Amino acid sequence: MAYIVSAGERSFRVNAERIEAKPFEEIYDVSLDESRRRVSIARISPSHLSILVDNISYNVEVSRYADGYQVSVRDELFSFRVADEREYVSAGLHEKGEAVVAAPMPGLVVDVLVKQGDEIEARQKLLILEAMKMQNELVSPKSGTIADVHVKPGDSVNTGDRLVVIE
Repeated sequence: MAYIVSAGERSFRVNAERIEAKPFEEIYDVSLDESRRRVSIARISPSHLSILVDNISYNVEVSRYADGYQVSVRDELFSFRVADEREYVSAGLHEKGEAVVAAPMPGLVVDVLVKQGDEIEARQKLLILEAMKMQNELVSPKSGTIADVHVKPGDSVNTGDRLVVIE
């Protein structure tokens, strides 16, 4: 499963594939953008992990808050958000600073929750797309203004079709 991890203005694509599960340890093949590592994770408590990467051990405390996580490693505190890649596959950022939200899968537009000129917040629901008998809420990848809406309820869309443009 791939995730998008955001810390401040930086975002990283992280893919984690569990390759072995032992009673007190799980081993993953993890790629962070272009680098790959073998990572061993042992859960000490629900929020305390012992992580081994490249033969270096890290004691990590993880706390979940509103829409993200705080991680303490070696007396340093880091905050970040994690989202399933499917939430971001549909959002492409362009040089003008606009974001084009495209269909992540073929489906039927059930409802459009925004219109041109609307001011929106990051992660605000934009529309509902039905695919494989499931309704998927597509959210905004950023705050801004709706520049264009390319679909209406009842429209069929294919993967990659432009749905909404955000400035």
